[in-house]
Order: sequence, then C-alpha cells, then structure tokens
Amino acid sequence: MLQETINKVKDMHDTTVGNLRQISGTHPSENPEKRNDFLNLSDSIEVELVDHNANPYKAMFLTSTATWGDNTYKNKWSDTTPAGKLEVIKAVLTNNTLPQAREMVNFIFRVRGVPRWLFDRHTQTPFTSFMSIGCRDNNKLDSDFIFQDGKTITDKEKQTLNELKDLYEYVIEKGHGSWQSARTFLPQCYQHSYYFGQNLLSISAMKFIDDEEGKMLKLLYSKINEKIYDAFMLIGIYTNIIFDKQETLRYISELSYEELTDIDKEYLKGDK
Repeated sequence: MLQETINKVKDMHDTTVGNLRQISGTHPSENPEKRNDFLNLSDSIEVELVDHNANPYKAMFLTSTATWGDNTYKNKWSDTTPAGKLEVIKAVLTNNTLPQAREMVNFIFRVRGVPRWLFDRHTQTPFTSFMSIGCRDNNKLDSDFIFQDGKTITDKEKQTLNELKDLYEYVIEKGHGSWQSARTFLPQCYQHSYYFGQNLLSISAMKFIDDEEGKMLKLLYSKINEKIYDAFMLIGIYTNIIFDKQETLRYISELSYEELTDIDKEYLKGDK
C-alpha cells in the first residue's frame, strides 16, 4: 500500500515536471526550427510590465514622510486626503523630498526582441537585476537577427551570418546538444529575451549616448515608459523625464487631482 502511494506521488511529480518543461521549452525532445530572419528593432521588440509594488504611490508617500511626526509615529496614509497624498507624491517626483522614496518603487519587465549585445550593455545599468534565457543552456537555432532601424545589411553580411548559424547548428549536432561550445559561432545580434527589475530612481536617471547603442536603448526605454504609463499615469508622466526633464517636471508640478485617471485616484484613495 505504501509503495503504491509512493509510485502515485512519483508519477504525479514526473507529470508536473514534464508539463512544466514542455511549457518552458526545456524538454529533452525540444528541437526548435531553424530561422534566419533579419528584423529591425522596432519590429521585433516586446516589453511587458509583469510585476510592481502593490501601490507605488503609497510606497512613495509613506517613505517620503518618514521623517515627519512625533513619538507616536503614526501611519499618515489613512488620515491624508487623496489630494494631499498627491501633493506629497508630486514633491517626491519633482526632487523636493527624500530621493530614497523613488527607490522604493520597483518594476519587473519582460523584454524580448533585442540583440544579445544590447542586453550585455543593458546589464551595466546600476540598481538593476537581470535574469535571461541565455545561449549557454538553450538551443538558439530559432533566434532572429536584430538590427537598428534603418541599418542596411548587405548580401555579403547576410551570407556570413547565415553561415555562422550553420556552424552553430553543426556543432550542436556533432556535440549532441553542446550549446556551450556551439555559442562560440553564434552572432551577437541574435534575438535575446530576459526579465529585469529596476527601481524608479534608477529609471529616472537613465542617459543615452547618441550612437547605435544609445538609440536602441532609448527605444527600449520608450517602450518601458509606455508600459508604466498604462499602469500608473502619474509615474508614467514622470519617467518621461529621461527624454524631456524640464517639461516633465513643470507638468507634474502643475498637475491637479482632477486630471488623474480613475485608476490613479483609486490608488490614492485607499489601500489598493
């Protein structure tokens, strides 16, 4: 009887793990179809906001007012009107209170469709955390080649990239799935996917140099800005500071409670 129970549990575990590996694309039988598509960044890039503070406005309000009060040290959120909370948050966003309050607001994004080399540059951003699919333990035969918009790829360059992918495939086949060795021949413009986390203070400090790398990172952060705006209008207005500092700060300082979206108002009203 005990052995039957153990066998049932083992079968359930094997089925669960098998399903998980199938969904994740890590099943031993996984053999992606080879692709050599050449894509512009704007056509391939995908950004999704997958997680964030339960209420980033509350996080900013409570931490920025942490130096206020007497010995009772009240939680001031519930006793403050929504319009009053907005004034405090505006002070946070216009650099008139503790900058650490912006560090308390955290986002996690899913990014797909950037070249691997751009990911390597992105990981150099301070106060960020990155987790990616990589090429060390995954088969990248189905990855596209990604380039800056407007960049001309000659027939000779395409031929070279295709031949490198052929070499990559050959090493995988000869090495029976040795992705670690095969990646030596994988061009760094191959399509890369990853998740990363970044706090609001770090996002607002982003700078972009005027070269291929800077322009592609700028496009990535324009997508990030859009996703934040869709979830939290006021914070999305603020993150536009990386593109236009003076106009952004002026707009926020003049923003009234009535101009907020219903979603933003709900966050300011209660404990959402």
